[in-house]
Amino acid sequence: MIAAGRPSHNHRGMPTLSKGKTPVTDPLIAAIVFQGLIFPLAIGLAFLLGVRPWTAMDADLDAVLLAVLATLPPLLGLWALSRARVPWMEELDALVRPMIDALFRGRGPGPVVLISLLAGFGEELLFRGVLQGWLTGLAGPWVGVMVAALVFGLLHCLSWTYFVFAVIFGLYLGVIYELTGNLLIVCLIHALYDWAAIHYLLRHAPAATPDEH
Repeated sequence: MIAAGRPSHNHRGMPTLSKGKTPVTDPLIAAIVFQGLIFPLAIGLAFLLGVRPWTAMDADLDAVLLAVLATLPPLLGLWALSRARVPWMEELDALVRPMIDALFRGRGPGPVVLISLLAGFGEELLFRGVLQGWLTGLAGPWVGVMVAALVFGLLHCLSWTYFVFAVIFGLYLGVIYELTGNLLIVCLIHALYDWAAIHYLLRHAPAATPDEH
């Protein structure tokens, strides 16, 4: 159970701990630590498995533009599904929104940016860069894409619906990585999607059902 109370802020809009709250009990601090630990895990596995995915990060304007454009389809899908009045989507919304509120509500823009960057770059380095890259070398590209997406989904398995969405998103990112060969593009897509999706969920209430009118 998360302790109640809004966090205080410093002059830069970054969160400071509320009175009586410690880093151990603050869900945002826990999320930052967890996401940050993905980087050494990914790097360690990369050296263990003999892959170097960071060499596939080519930073140029074309990569950034492609990442921005490729972020639009999943965001449009999120918007359309969030407007849909179907039970499984309402259940997913009821699961995700309280977590988003607990992590980010009232904390300013900094934490959303930080978590989005950590998740986007850390998870893509691990799942697409290391796991997909290693499996591609062993069994071919489409095995790499599919297995990495399934593992990505299993580790995001908050519910059956969330698992399905995570696998689809993982497949989408995996195909883009396979086609472009640029890990930076999928890192940016993941980070941009998380940033935009979190802001959307914070600012928009779920669609009303007919009984609520």
